Amino acid sequence: MSVLRSLLTAGVLASGLLWSLSGMSETPAPQDPDQRWTVTQQRNPDAACLDCHKPNTEGMHGKHASAINPGNKLPVTCTNCHGKPSPKHREGVKDVMRFNNPMYTVEQQNSVCMSCHLPEQLQKAFWPHDVHETKVACASCHQLHPQQDKMRALDDKGRIKLCVDCHSDQRTNPHFNPASVPLFKEQP
Repeated sequence: MSVLRSLLTAGVLASGLLWSLSGMSETPAPQDPDQRWTVTQQRNPDAACLDCHKPNTEGMHGKHASAINPGNKLPVTCTNCHGKPSPKHREGVKDVMRFNNPMYTVEQQNSVCMSCHLPEQLQKAFWPHDVHETKVACASCHQLHPQQDKMRALDDKGRIKLCVDCHSDQRTNPHFNPASVPLFKEQP
């Protein structure tokens, strides 16, 4: 009985080996000898973001929801601004850009914004951009995902009050950190 079982096992293993070898010899080659194989990503990291970060509550709204990335002329996605998460991201590893978080410097945070928003255009839009570009994180004044950025809705008097309040806080708070100065809460 054990001889029969051994023969059967050997037959199954041999047929499996032959089957796998036949598949390897039939690997297609590119049609054009100058053409190279391209590897395409099978999983969309932006779609994976939405598995946990629900678009109805935390997703992109407002101006960034309909923005076009000037680098690739496609709609702006999660990974354009936050970067691609590692496989350990779901385990709590903080490996994507978190705006208004002191673990990222002002320069790191603002370099993401400046990849689309040109400093010259920002300075023309509102003069404090010129002064604060390297000293305060953009997300300190601007909300990134709400329907309406509260900063854009302020009139001149409201903006001046915001400036005065922030500069007063800077003078009186010894732990002031320009990489994390939340002037507005993120949720509308």
